[in-house]
Amino acid sequence: MGAISTIFSRRRGGVATLAVAAAVVAYAAPAQEAPPPQGESPSPFHSIAKGFGFATDVEPPPDFVQQSRPAEPGAAIPVFTPPDEPPGKAKSAKEVETIDGELESIGKQHDALLTTFPPSVKAVAAAAAEKKAKSKRKSPPAAGAPPL
Repeated sequence: MGAISTIFSRRRGGVATLAVAAAVVAYAAPAQEAPPPQGESPSPFHSIAKGFGFATDVEPPPDFVQQSRPAEPGAAIPVFTPPDEPPGKAKSAKEVETIDGELESIGKQHDALLTTFPPSVKAVAAAAAEKKAKSKRKSPPAAGAPPL
């Protein structure tokens, strides 16, 4: 009895009221509940939740929405099914090597084109100079010092 009086004491009355209201709303508004047919009143829990401001009446959707919906609901989409195999057969090792060679040659052509653009040449030169400057700044570690 002491625990109940503690919960409903003046100091914790707001928390208890919120807990009771949340329980009523959770019970009164299931996630997939269909709205009552026209002319029928909603459940008493809905009326209570609406009185507290936790529920509203849902208006029917506009005509263009109702017309765009299918007449029958779609079939359920299975969740844990393996995907279909891709059409065609798998490539042989020789075909894969051929494709890889073609891609390598295309990459080399693109690299050759890229080096002819002035910004790229400057960037490569700047990177090489920076790398050279960094290597000069580093001093070899002392003989007794462990490597990092």
